[in-house]
Amino acid sequence: MIKVLFISIDAAERIISNTSLGLFQEPFWWKTIENGFNKRCKIALVSKDGINQLLIPLFFHKIGFLHRVGMPLRGTYTPYMDFVKLSEEIDNEIQEECLLEVVDTLLKEGVNWIEITCLFEKESIYKGLENVGFFTENPSTIILNTNKSEEELWLDMQGRARNLVRKAEKNELSIEFLDYELKNIEVFYSMLENTFIKSGQRPPHSKDFYILLVKELIISGNLLFVSIQKDMEVVAMGIFMYNHSEMNFMSGTSTRVGNKYGANNLMHWEVIKFASKNNIKKYNFGGLGIPSIDKFKRSFGGYETGYIRYVWMKTYVYLLFNVLTWVKTKLVTPFRIWINNH
Repeated sequence: MIKVLFISIDAAERIISNTSLGLFQEPFWWKTIENGFNKRCKIALVSKDGINQLLIPLFFHKIGFLHRVGMPLRGTYTPYMDFVKLSEEIDNEIQEECLLEVVDTLLKEGVNWIEITCLFEKESIYKGLENVGFFTENPSTIILNTNKSEEELWLDMQGRARNLVRKAEKNELSIEFLDYELKNIEVFYSMLENTFIKSGQRPPHSKDFYILLVKELIISGNLLFVSIQKDMEVVAMGIFMYNHSEMNFMSGTSTRVGNKYGANNLMHWEVIKFASKNNIKKYNFGGLGIPSIDKFKRSFGGYETGYIRYVWMKTYVYLLFNVLTWVKTKLVTPFRIWINNH
């Protein structure tokens, strides 16, 4: 018999204190999502025949009649989220059984929107969700294996990317790994706002979120806050989260001067070197979806890989979601662009 018990992050942390974890399995990140995005986190401790099998982190977002649960929720800088196996002997079949029991538990609690995103190579564990009414979406990203020498990583890059790094170095652009200081976040957020204004949008997250993110994760040793400067002027900045297994690009911004002199290329190259020197296995470029930016990400020599997002919604939630998406893309964003250009 499979049983589901919801426990706190602190309780889960005690259970997995000596376990090697992927980046998005880390309790420090669960806490950041809960505090930074105001999304309540509950950990499903799943047992079978009295033996603990899995920890499944779930994030709850309730607004009005919408009761959404995600592993993870989209919009939280979390491309996917794995189960934490409590024994290496747990096979895929047991994991699938446990997952379906958790979903059934959520539905009994009145949830009307569930989304679960996994790595493509783990599809077999999640496939059963399609049999209980889930549909799929297929976001993707670029992954660069960084467990190579600096020379190998340099040669893997496309010629244009290498040339822009050289251009940045020739024009004496410099890099600085920043500590937590409010003035640095002020500069970053101001630049980020200017970047989003160009496309008629606003930054998806508040300045307070970035303050929390940078402060907490620099203290825990899981964040790079990077600045590129030319002639003492900040021309590019970026935020990168990491642990021993993965470096993940979260957010970045640059000025016209930075774009002219290859500041973004230099920034990502320096972070790639950091990952290589610190034996971090891979670098995740933070997703694809904007052709011009996708071309830039591909130029560093990584490979494209996909995720599978399984989504279940009540019919009325699905209809509302599609209407709001249409309004945003067809009306709100074009209107903002028009305002900015006039």
